[in-house]
Amino acid sequence: MNKHLDKLAHLFLYFGFAVGAVAIYLARYNPTEQFLIIVLLATFYIVWGFSYHHARREATGRLFLEYLLIALIAVLAGFFVLVA
Repeated sequence: MNKHLDKLAHLFLYFGFAVGAVAIYLARYNPTEQFLIIVLLATFYIVWGFSYHHARREATGRLFLEYLLIALIAVLAGFFVLVA
């Protein structure tokens, strides 16, 4: 992957997180909806990370596990803050 595609891929990631942040703000009076948005953002993060590293031919099981763990931490934090 060249540097332009790297920049575009990261811009897509930032845009996805920005859309998610706006969605969480718009659902500010509904904690269940906010939690579902966090789950969708975590899923987006996992899919983006694996796709990005697969395209760069860097995908490994250990890297995928790292993405899963980071997403799981975010989902658990969202659960304990918003739902529990």
